[in-house]
Amino acid sequence: MRSQPTKLAIADEVQAAEIAERPDADRVVQFLAFAVFTLSIGFFGAVTTISYTDPGFFDRMLIADIKRTDIDPISVGSTSKPGADINVEAMPVPQLVRPRDLTPQDFAIVMVFGGEAHLASPGELWRVKVGSEVPGLGKILAIEESQNGGTIKTEKAVLTGIPQ
Repeated sequence: MRSQPTKLAIADEVQAAEIAERPDADRVVQFLAFAVFTLSIGFFGAVTTISYTDPGFFDRMLIADIKRTDIDPISVGSTSKPGADINVEAMPVPQLVRPRDLTPQDFAIVMVFGGEAHLASPGELWRVKVGSEVPGLGKILAIEESQNGGTIKTEKAVLTGIPQ
């Protein structure tokens, strides 16, 4: 005894027949897939070839788009461009309150390098150059490197490093 086909089986046969009647749809999908594959291979092949023959090509392209400015945002605390009429307010920071005025005895040389020096005072670290003003020392007149840690001449004192 043979069983009768169910409604689900009949519906599947109808869908298969409808798909078989539209073979163009399958060709369009195949063409689009082949086109995407071909363009991807071409793109990555071109990028790889350019990178191999001229390794700095893409870096130069990125750097060429960067606008050159002589402003150092670390030094000036602003990212506004020169000549721009933008008024940039200073960023609020906590006010440092020292228990007493600093004296030359409060300072120690941490490091001297290339015309600059780091000085330590109670609770603070100072990066100084010739011409800098430091409370308790006055104006920095000279910075000299040496084997013993360096010498810093100021208006009020001469600081000498301790050999380590």
